[in-house]
Amino acid sequence: MKNTVIILLLMLFLASCESPPSKDYILLTGTISKALKKEYELIKIDSETDLRTIITLAEDGSFSSDTITTGTGRYVFTNGEHKAYLYLTNGGKYNLTGVSRKIDRSAKLTGTDPDASNYLLSKTHHIYSLLDNHYEFYELNESDFVAEQKRLNELYVIYLDSFPNLPKEFVEKERKELYYHNLDVLNKYMQLHPEYTGKSDFKVSSDFLKKLEDVDYTNEELYKLRGSYYKEMVSSHFGAKAFLAEQEAEKAGNESYLPTLKVYGAIPNEYIKNDLLMITGNRHISYTDHLDEYYNAYMAVSTSEENNEIITKKYEALKRLSKGQPSPTFENYVNHADGTSSLSDFKGKYVYIDVWATWCGPCLREVPFLQKVEKQYHRKNIEFVSISIDKEKKRDAWRKMVTDKELGGIQLIADKDFNSDFMLAYDITRIPRFILIDPDGNIISKDAPRPSDPDLIVLFKELNI
Repeated sequence: MKNTVIILLLMLFLASCESPPSKDYILLTGTISKALKKEYELIKIDSETDLRTIITLAEDGSFSSDTITTGTGRYVFTNGEHKAYLYLTNGGKYNLTGVSRKIDRSAKLTGTDPDASNYLLSKTHHIYSLLDNHYEFYELNESDFVAEQKRLNELYVIYLDSFPNLPKEFVEKERKELYYHNLDVLNKYMQLHPEYTGKSDFKVSSDFLKKLEDVDYTNEELYKLRGSYYKEMVSSHFGAKAFLAEQEAEKAGNESYLPTLKVYGAIPNEYIKNDLLMITGNRHISYTDHLDEYYNAYMAVSTSEENNEIITKKYEALKRLSKGQPSPTFENYVNHADGTSSLSDFKGKYVYIDVWATWCGPCLREVPFLQKVEKQYHRKNIEFVSISIDKEKKRDAWRKMVTDKELGGIQLIADKDFNSDFMLAYDITRIPRFILIDPDGNIISKDAPRPSDPDLIVLFKELNI
């Protein structure tokens, strides 16, 4: 009996010495001030699957979530516009604070081992602080660029090492991320240097290319991870190849968008191939002057039925925007003269439409050229109509800019910015965009030359405007 009691006491003692079971959830509380949206998402980004937790803010901006069961890893806390990157661990208890519109700069995380999150929250701004001028960086000659990028990459690693309490797994992954970021920058140089310097015949040396030879650009598992530099690096690599192919096509006077399809279509990994084809195809099909040829070329290399269905729908919609087809219309857009205007008001005249916004730098660079063309064609059978897609809250800024810059022509603002029916019908996803319509209201060009392009005046002369 005595021995039995001793054994029981020993078992209880050993049980009390066992470590408590690890928690399989994360606790996150916090306060987001000046939030216009009350719903946020916490998305795990180092995962192939879509792992999201909905977080709803109270009226005072506070929140509490004890149902995060998506595991240890990297997360983005976002309302769709503003975001903060975090690293959370199972069993951890955290508190997040920040200002909504500046959450990427203002966010602070306290709680269980917050160093990894503090690194991520400051990493991007640290990188940009070291890079004085993006354009001047890519304008450097090859040897200076390689030396400067090597120096920057060493500083990025030093910054990572300045956080002493980072989890080992996190550090290993981050070193790989910095490695892929370095390769991404090198790949981009091949495309951006000739773009920024205007040296269309520029080519990097064989030594430069050797740095990129042994890289695996077809790792589907890494490519699928969200927020990874690997995907950007792969995109830059094939994008640089496509850029060179496009340049050769332009020199030969051929369609410049088609070579990109050939480059992406030759990628041996089906998932990466179809993803890059979709990204570029969804954009380029809206701007090609050879719609049928482009569509057929896309369908010949794409093996994704889902993507093909999307591109086919877009192709059919764009067919309705072909030359000679009736133009989509807009009605009762507010004009700068405190009235309203509709496309039908200009019937009987050619209409050159400039789609722009006050925040769009490339749009504003076209303004002097547009003013010159307007003056040249004053009293001719053409109306110059500028449609701003600024949001409702920016209308005062639009009015002020039109007045301050003495913008000519007919100045309108769309009823629902980018989501206006006219913008959606013309599939306008980037600006500036210029459209030319004939006196009968039919499309001449859904993507007309810009005012700075001499081809615009050539086109006007061909039409006897």
